[in-house]
Amino acid sequence: MKLFLRLVVAAVLTISAYAQTTQPSASEWSSKSKRAAEDAVASKIEMIRGSAKRPALKRVNPSTKELQLVCTAALTGRTVGDPVMGGLETYATDDLTAETKPLMEQALGRDYPDKKWPKYSVIVELRANSTPDHPEYTVGVDRRPSAALEFFAPLFFDVPFKGMNEWKKRVAPDCKNRKTESSR
Repeated sequence: MKLFLRLVVAAVLTISAYAQTTQPSASEWSSKSKRAAEDAVASKIEMIRGSAKRPALKRVNPSTKELQLVCTAALTGRTVGDPVMGGLETYATDDLTAETKPLMEQALGRDYPDKKWPKYSVIVELRANSTPDHPEYTVGVDRRPSAALEFFAPLFFDVPFKGMNEWKKRVAPDCKNRKTESSR
């Protein structure tokens, strides 16, 4: 088990180093590098949960809303969250393997019952002020409820569906075209 954890840590650090050294600019950041950066953060979440003896979470593709809000955070420098479900946390970092407070909260905290919030998604974007010599990232991590709860949750709001699309007003114009991919 210890050998396995060492191999996982070595892989994460390798991926992180690759992701941090291959992006010449935000506009030229390849999808392969972006995916490697997201995988590094996801591996960190899995290691945090494993070391705390918590059950594994299922990683899912981010929603269009998550992609657009994290993109907006990266361009504007603001911290954003999900105004509907409240699970999205964003933070800025130059080290994708750092155990930041938002990452720890998403991995372990906030009294998320694992049976009702068993999924998570990760989005990593280069920040607007990132340079090839010193890449900076905006990381978005979202704990997600079960598919049934996610689908039916708006029905249980005080005013069902009211304000469900208000988040779109917060999205930066350059981020409005971000769509989900069919697979990670």
